[in-house]
Order: sequence, then C-alpha cells, then structure tokens
Amino acid sequence: MRNEKGNTYFMPTGIKISYTHVDLSKKQVTAIISCYNDVQITLIADLTLNQVNKNGSFEKVFAVLPDRDEELYFEEVNAWAKIFIEHKITYPKKYFDSFI
Repeated sequence: MRNEKGNTYFMPTGIKISYTHVDLSKKQVTAIISCYNDVQITLIADLTLNQVNKNGSFEKVFAVLPDRDEELYFEEVNAWAKIFIEHKITYPKKYFDSFI
C-alpha cells in the first residue's frame, strides 16, 4: 500500500507584478515587475499596436522563477491590459483590492 499523504507548503516567491498606469485613450497599460521589492522590468502593453515594450532585465526574475519565460510575462500583462481597457478600469490596485 502506498502512502499518498503529505504536506504542501506555499511560500511567496518575491516576484510581484504591479499595474501602475492605465491610459484608456491610448489603450496602454504600464506594469512593473519587481523581485523582492526591487523593480527589475517595466512593461508597457500597447493594445493599439498589439505589442508589449520592455525596459529592464528579466535576469533576477528568472533566477527566482526559472520555469517562466519572457513571453509568459508579456502574455499575462497583455491579457490584463485587455481586461482593464475593455472594462474601463483605471485603478488596477483598487480593482484587485476589491476581491480581498
């Protein structure tokens, strides 16, 4: 008989994505990715041009979470940008806080 009992521990990774600015008229959303509260990358999702621009490096982020790649972060930020723009959400933090 196999023992299938065990424990799972959830611990914060130190990686955080914050959506800091939504420009409804330009259809742009700015997100910052920080590693242990130190900003590493700024991403700007431009829905008009259908692209995400990056300023910074993923080096420290990938050191903490090596299973994710740049494209996954771009897709996540772009997906949230679409939600914010479509629903006219100009204060993402207030939006996320409403679920707590």
